[in-house]
Amino acid sequence: MKPETKKQNRGPACCAPAHPLTPSRPHPLTPPRRCRAGFTLLELMVAMVILTIAMSIAFQAFSGTIRAWKRGTEVIEGIKHGDFAMTQLANALNSTIYFFNPRKSYAFKIEKGTNFGLPSDTISFVTASSAFMPDSSPLQQGPHRIKLYIDDDDNGDPALFSIAFPAIADEEEAEDEYDAEPHLVSRAVQGLEILIYDDELEDWSTEEWEKENSIPERVMIVVYVASEEEDEEPIVFTRVLDIPVAQSVGANLKGPTKTE
Repeated sequence: MKPETKKQNRGPACCAPAHPLTPSRPHPLTPPRRCRAGFTLLELMVAMVILTIAMSIAFQAFSGTIRAWKRGTEVIEGIKHGDFAMTQLANALNSTIYFFNPRKSYAFKIEKGTNFGLPSDTISFVTASSAFMPDSSPLQQGPHRIKLYIDDDDNGDPALFSIAFPAIADEEEAEDEYDAEPHLVSRAVQGLEILIYDDELEDWSTEEWEKENSIPERVMIVVYVASEEEDEEPIVFTRVLDIPVAQSVGANLKGPTKTE
């Protein structure tokens, strides 16, 4: 007898794997797959939001860089103008000339004022320095009275001006008599403040200089360089100067133009 051969139970015929060459039939309950040819509306909206945020961040970074660069350029230019004005004023004050004169020809004068919210003091004194003098001025080679003040320029903006006239002339009459032409020193300098050191109070006085026929020993010069942007604070330059000729005030030295 032949041994019985056990047949392997392979299950129903429907469960048998299909032949590789036999095309498979889709299940009647399964929809056929379709290839997607585009994006949905939600995907487009999300992409637009992300792109808008990225562009906004990039624009803010670029705008901030431009503002910082512009402000840096203004500060550099302001430093140049402020340092120039401060150096010129220091040279003029160091070369101050003073003699006691009943006519007050060599008097040191300060008038307090404000303009556009900034100090706009006026200072006038006799000096031998050519600071603040135009090249065409015939007075730059000798002693003369120099007057510095803040006034509006052609555009209506405050600026630093200077006027020079002979030292012995009366200041109030000199501008009309000699037809003194104002000289534009700097459009960037829009504020000027002069403070006098009070020995009795041991502090800086913000009041006007009341000694009409004298000269202070120590002054504080404050120069304001304003920015083109209204919301930016002006650049402030401060310097304390000792006037060498002030030591002769107590001696009452008589000048060569003394008149009784």
